[in-house]
Amino acid sequence: MGIAKKVSAVVAASLCVLGAGTSAWAATTSTKLSNGTLYSTVENRRNVSGNSSLFYSSVKYTKTGGGTISAVFAMDASGKIYNSSSYSISAGQTKSHSFGGLPVPSGCRATGGLIVSGQGTFWTPSLNPC
Repeated sequence: MGIAKKVSAVVAASLCVLGAGTSAWAATTSTKLSNGTLYSTVENRRNVSGNSSLFYSSVKYTKTGGGTISAVFAMDASGKIYNSSSYSISAGQTKSHSFGGLPVPSGCRATGGLIVSGQGTFWTPSLNPC
């Protein structure tokens, strides 16, 4: 794991610990890629939404270089993968996808991803949506 990923994971973990004692909190983590940055945000909204079995999440990609890609945003909730429709993303653009209310996973792990056609899948560090 590179230093940037370690820093992102430590910041995300700190936010989760700080938010753990509250009823509603959000945490964001990121992964630096060669042509941009991938962000994942997870929000626990038990009291706000009134439904303790849901969490809210989104994935965002800011593309800083390279050619146009075709990509699908993903959210891995402890092994259950949710995918968006396909997006075309060019250098200088930021695209995001909100996954809305998803069931809180039994493993308390949510990881945002970007599946790039012909290049593979890229993930952020995991967050705890519980």
